[in-house]
Amino acid sequence: MSNLTIKNARLSGYEHLQTITINDGVITQISSTSGTSENEVIDAQGNLVLPPFCEPHIHLDTTQTAGEPNWNLSGTLFEGIERWAERKGMLSVEDG
Repeated sequence: MSNLTIKNARLSGYEHLQTITINDGVITQISSTSGTSENEVIDAQGNLVLPPFCEPHIHLDTTQTAGEPNWNLSGTLFEGIERWAERKGMLSVEDG
């Protein structure tokens, strides 16, 4: 995994622009100084930097089916697909 430095980043809760250092996918430092780096460097140019959205994909049509027939205990996509396959067999014409 590559390492990354994001400089001139505007962050919520910080008055001045910040430098974010990311090593092996983990934020290891947030600093108001922009030193030299061996990492790949991205200049945010004063723009707001936010954490990525993880798994924003949801199905609002199935919000009332949580736990039927089983819960997705691992929280993974693969188990979610398995739970939906189980649920699909329980659907009626009225559910459509």
